[in-house]
Amino acid sequence: MNSRNKGNRNQRKAIEYFESSGYLVSKAERTGKFEKEKDLFGLFDLACIKKGEMLLVQVTTNRPHTHKFYKEFSKKYHNNGVEFWQIVWYDRKGWRKFLYKLGNAIEYDERK
Repeated sequence: MNSRNKGNRNQRKAIEYFESSGYLVSKAERTGKFEKEKDLFGLFDLACIKKGEMLLVQVTTNRPHTHKFYKEFSKKYHNNGVEFWQIVWYDRKGWRKFLYKLGNAIEYDERK
């Protein structure tokens, strides 16, 4: 399985995860030859919404992206109704999640 297929598979897992928690999920990623910014705000793959909440989520596989940009973004655009997440799928282990609030990263490790 190539890395693109693996990433798409893990993105589908994330979508199923959030939909099972009652969120309406939209894949924000755009692809195209002339697209410079493929993710929402250059950082997020998914937008998840349910009454009173909105999550912007980056999905990665086996290792997280650097936290610097997510911390800066959360510090600048923090809002009580919006949360910024990065979730990492580790093969055969599970999710490791990072919630970014006011420039800090809070880790939730669900790996087995």
